[in-house]
This record gives sequence, C-alpha cells and structure tokens, in this order.
Amino acid sequence: MSMIERATTGFLLWRVTMKFRAGVDRVLADLGLTHAQYSLLASLRGMTGGSDARPSQRELADHTGLEPIFVSKLARALEQAGLLTRATSGRDSRAVELALTPQGVETVGIAVERVQGLHQELLAPIGGPGGANDRHLADTLRTLLGAPPATAGTIAEQESPRQVGSRDMTTPAELPPLTGQDLGEAEGAVHGLLETLVAGTEVNADEYVVLRVLTLRPPMTLPELLAFLTSQRQLRRDEEQVDAMLRRLDSAGLLTGLDGAGPVRVTARGEDLHAAVFASVRRISGQVFGGLDPAELAAAKRVLAEVTQRALRLRTELAAA
Repeated sequence: MSMIERATTGFLLWRVTMKFRAGVDRVLADLGLTHAQYSLLASLRGMTGGSDARPSQRELADHTGLEPIFVSKLARALEQAGLLTRATSGRDSRAVELALTPQGVETVGIAVERVQGLHQELLAPIGGPGGANDRHLADTLRTLLGAPPATAGTIAEQESPRQVGSRDMTTPAELPPLTGQDLGEAEGAVHGLLETLVAGTEVNADEYVVLRVLTLRPPMTLPELLAFLTSQRQLRRDEEQVDAMLRRLDSAGLLTGLDGAGPVRVTARGEDLHAAVFASVRRISGQVFGGLDPAELAAAKRVLAEVTQRALRLRTELAAA
C-alpha cells in the first residue's frame, strides 16, 4: 500500500492544495506572481467588484483567511510592483486601504483566466467543475469550514461573479462547486491550526512534519532525506532550505545522523516532542472531523487522492513539454 493510499484526509487535503499552489505558481510565473500574491489580488478584485471601494488590509485578511502581517507583506511587494496602491484610511487612521492600479486590473484579469484553465485540468479526473463528485467534495469542504452547503443552481444563475468575493480568484464568469480556492482556504485553516498547536514548542509546522516523516518512514540517509523532503511540494523548500531546516533541528538536539555516517534519526528528545504535538493533533482532529458523515469523508478522501495523482501527472507532462 502506497503512502497516498494510507494517508489521512488532512494529509491528502494538504497535498492536493500544495499541488494546486505549485501549479498556480507555474502558470503565473511570467506575470511575476506567486500563488499568495495572486490570491490577494484576485480577492481584492472580487471584494471591490469594479467599484471605488477600498478594503482595508485587515478586511482583506479576514476575507482570505491569511494572517494580517502576511497580507501587509504581500501588499507592500505588490505596491512596489505597481499592481496596487496602499493609503491610510480616511475612516480610521490606523487602517491601510488597498486598491488595484490599472496595471493590477489587467494583470489579475489575465491571471484569473490562466488559473481557471488549470482548475479545469485538475478537476478533469472527477468529472470536471460542476460534476457530481465536484459538488459533493465542495459541500464536504464547506462543512469543514463551518459554512452551509451550496444551494441549488449555478452561481451564474444566482449572482454575478463580481458579487462573490474570493470566488473571483478561480473563475471570472461562473463558479464551479469546488475550486482551488475552496481547497486553499481549507488547507490554510488546517495548516494555521497546526502552526497554533506547535507555537511555543521548539519547532514550527514544517519542522514538525520533518519529525513525523522520520518517525513514520523507514530510515533514510541524509541524501535520501534531502531528496524526499525537497520532492514534497507542500513544504515549498529547495534542497538548501531543507538542509538548513535539518541543521537547525540537529542543533536543537532533535535529530542525529547528519554527519553522513548512517541514517538520520529522531533523538529521544525529538521523539518526546513529536509525541506531545501528535497527541494535540489527534485531539484537535477529532474536533475538526467529529460528527461528519464517515461516507462523506471517505468520498472526499478518494476525490482528493485522485486529484493529487492527476496533479502529479500533469506536472510531469508540463515539465516535459
């Protein structure tokens, strides 16, 4: 049985979302946009709907689920790129309001069309956007986010795309029942929860994942571990960054074996830390998934696994093109 086949729903959700984010980074690379920057620009376009409204950074953070400090960092970079403006609010001197520049409007329009195409490709194996599997998975994800299921009828029949906020992040004309934005919001919530759980420990969320990999997988030498972790797109780290992360864990006394003499292993102190965090993860997971229909969770898991495999195949094909 492969790692994907025995993975938890939360892990599959994370993997699928990271594959989608990597795809967005790829199709928007020539526009100079990352997935995070695109998310901010598209959400800003959706919130304003072509009006003169100027949402604050805090409002945009609440809307996207991103941390306010991260939104501030993204906004500064996009301002320097000439895609948006930042100005002190006339309503509240403590608030900073955002607006797209003409260049920003043009750029995000191109970006939305490209992401829409990527979204169509990723959901093709489950019947494409709007199919029964898509709708079912979308409702399950909305339940995880504490939102009600979608009502009958298409978004195009109910409201214009300019009225649906962050929905504009994936489709400029009609919102499929499940989008990369749905996956991104759910993954962001899950990852943010993990970051909260590890806050105050000696590791961050990614470092905890490294400890978990070393705990669950067969022993690996340093080169093998570097190759494996670098291949995990959800970590979004190159080999140099992964090596630095491993060195930090080694310096903290949580790993051993980085000298190349044998496999890399978690120390006793690292095992204790991993066990403590994992206990919290299990407890919180029970609260996140508790009460949900097991059949719906099983269906969501199957769909996420299929989308993950499709994304992997597409990435290989695009890289070879």
